Amino acid sequence: MLKKEKLNELKKFYENDKKNKVLNRMLNKVQLVDLITDKDTQISSQFNINIETHGITDQKFTGRCWSFANLNILREKVIEKCNLKNFELSGSYIAFYDKLERFNKKLENILEYKSEGKDLYDRYVSDILKDGIYDGGWFTQFAHLIDKYGIVPKDIFPETYQSSNTYEVNQILSRLLRKFYLEIEKENINTDEIKDKYINDAYKIISSLYGIPSEMFDFEYMDKDGKYHIDKNLTPKQFYEKYIGIDLLNDYVEIGCYIDDKYKYNNLYQLEDTSQVSGTEDLKVLIIENEKLKESMINQLKDGEPVYFYSSTTSKRIEGIWIDTMDRYSDIFDVNLRLEHNDIIKTNGRTGQHCMIFTGVKTIDDKPIKWKIENSWGDKYGVKGDYIADDDWVNKYVYVAVINKKYLDSKTIEILNRKPIKINKWDAKID
Repeated sequence: MLKKEKLNELKKFYENDKKNKVLNRMLNKVQLVDLITDKDTQISSQFNINIETHGITDQKFTGRCWSFANLNILREKVIEKCNLKNFELSGSYIAFYDKLERFNKKLENILEYKSEGKDLYDRYVSDILKDGIYDGGWFTQFAHLIDKYGIVPKDIFPETYQSSNTYEVNQILSRLLRKFYLEIEKENINTDEIKDKYINDAYKIISSLYGIPSEMFDFEYMDKDGKYHIDKNLTPKQFYEKYIGIDLLNDYVEIGCYIDDKYKYNNLYQLEDTSQVSGTEDLKVLIIENEKLKESMINQLKDGEPVYFYSSTTSKRIEGIWIDTMDRYSDIFDVNLRLEHNDIIKTNGRTGQHCMIFTGVKTIDDKPIKWKIENSWGDKYGVKGDYIADDDWVNKYVYVAVINKKYLDSKTIEILNRKPIKINKWDAKID
């Protein structure tokens, strides 16, 4: 308990140091970030390993970074194959089916919890009603959606105001989800009929806000040489297979770096309740040493393939640079705020989740110094939409990267063939 005597002691100790008064006068007039910006935060934008990409996309006011990061990688395949200057895939198309699948999966989860005798005060039920419908997701979730629905060009299924501003649609679908829970609490009901009714309502809402995706379309484009092309009567899955053709589900693995009493290196974990598409498996994450993961990331970049990753938004961006601002705040207050990667995750210091892609790295003697990042916040931010991260930030705040299996050694591949260790949702440190 903080008693009056202790408060007086703290005040006296603070006021006896004249530097604290100067600090107070200074800090109450400026943003802290302005005081930690100097020549060391102005990192050169030159990279000896660099992938040229084609423009910056914008997820607008949504949490679709996990989808846009994937789409930014896939569109490069279409650009290369068709000799295009620029091209975008439809983020709205993925969002349409994500919203519908996510809503359906949550209805199924609620019915499963009810059959197990879980009520409103069970934390599984409470959690699903509290979270409702939101935007965030994972690489594997995107892969399942692509596998089931394919993809279309942006001009075939363009953005709407609602697909670019998802607060209201999420609130509406969350309310519908909670009404469903209240309805199935009643006695002597047909849960299948009720579920079907609510799926119909959700489809009506989503279709009214996003439109209805085309089941077949013509792919028309002008190549860089000014030549017109048309490929008629394609389904979204046919388009994906013909113009992209990447096996996201089988060729790639999500890899993290974290250890404690439950998580150990060189193990495969499966995280409970992460599937958002009915009938698909929960997310699997391989845990290996950080240096081993970064070696795979660099090898993938050397081959001209971007690296998808998840990062914490704990550390602030400074004019297009991602650095560990907490270290610099330590200098202002003369208080040690430094934490390493493992301790940040262990103490739940990972705030937010943002997905981007690495498109370059500068190395000296095969050691990474800085990394080039393509974001999906439009070209008004960062360096015309690109960002730079120093290696210290990557070590601390990048907690999962997606690696093509061909960049993993045989021992690591063997781990992927083992039965995954199940982790309940309350112990998930790396989701």
